[in-house]
Amino acid sequence: MEKLKRYAKNNPMAVVMVVLLVLGVLLPLFLNKAYVLSILCMTVYVAGCSLAWSILGGMIGQISLGHGAFAAIGAYIGTVFITYFNTSPWIAMAVSFVVVGATITLLMTPCFGLKGAYFSLTTIAFGEAFRNIFTNWEYVGAGQGMMLPLVRAKDESLWMLAFRSKASYYYVGLVLLVVFYLIVKWIDGSKLGYALKTIREDEGTAEAIGIKPIKYKLIATFISTGMVSVMGVFYATYIRYISPELMLQSKSLEFVLPAVIGGISTVEGPVLGSLIIVPLSQYLNSALGSKLPGSNLVVYALILIVVVLFRPSGLLGWWQEQRQKKRIAAEKAELGEEGKEQVNG
Repeated sequence: MEKLKRYAKNNPMAVVMVVLLVLGVLLPLFLNKAYVLSILCMTVYVAGCSLAWSILGGMIGQISLGHGAFAAIGAYIGTVFITYFNTSPWIAMAVSFVVVGATITLLMTPCFGLKGAYFSLTTIAFGEAFRNIFTNWEYVGAGQGMMLPLVRAKDESLWMLAFRSKASYYYVGLVLLVVFYLIVKWIDGSKLGYALKTIREDEGTAEAIGIKPIKYKLIATFISTGMVSVMGVFYATYIRYISPELMLQSKSLEFVLPAVIGGISTVEGPVLGSLIIVPLSQYLNSALGSKLPGSNLVVYALILIVVVLFRPSGLLGWWQEQRQKKRIAAEKAELGEEGKEQVNG
């Protein structure tokens, strides 16, 4: 018990994440209204996409604004697999991870010499290019998009990710989110994570100590875009309809904002940010969508401005900074007391 208390004291975020997981499992049992379950499904979806984005945008500092399009490509792959080949979305996820990850990595390789806004503008261009391609591609429904058949009682299947209950989709999304969190957490503490963060802080220093920035940018891009495409497949099975509108710039911002608000350089930041921004967005859409279309984007912009101005490291980053300051102050106070005792002695 003493070891457990000590671990909880030294790793408070681990305790918070376990508590959130338990609450996440129990919530649908008590809040089983369709509207609430819809918000929960979108929260786990956005959180998973934001976690995937954080590998490229948070760990290595390459701010991508094209992840909405990359997730949409995964959604299209999943829909094509189900509609044309009657193949399980789980297989589509594996294929999507490899195909989307490899394709986007190959396309973005010449762009890794760009930094800051120039790299971000390139990812926007890729997203728009893909949107134009899918808008004019008849095989995938062109501008009208594609629709998956409605799920009947006899069609329900975990293998085909076909459910009539939103709660079932939520639990599948929650499992994917937990898997993504564990992957990103492992990367963060691994040699790969240290290399990515070193490149983010100072690319010149990274090269000087033998880290090859291009190599690790390729790896980060492959994992990040592959993971977000997997969440795209999940999204397609849940919504049952996809269109090129999924590749709009605003969709990419939905993945970036949770990480920025929660803490762009932390693993838990994207999850905590999603718990704030997604329910707020869903509420604004339902309350003001008919009167003030796009009001959620205005709120996004205001929140982003406030965070950048007053808490640039995000809420979790700010909290960690405060803990660090308190720890340093306590250590100084302890050293001061020891010094006084030595003098008095």
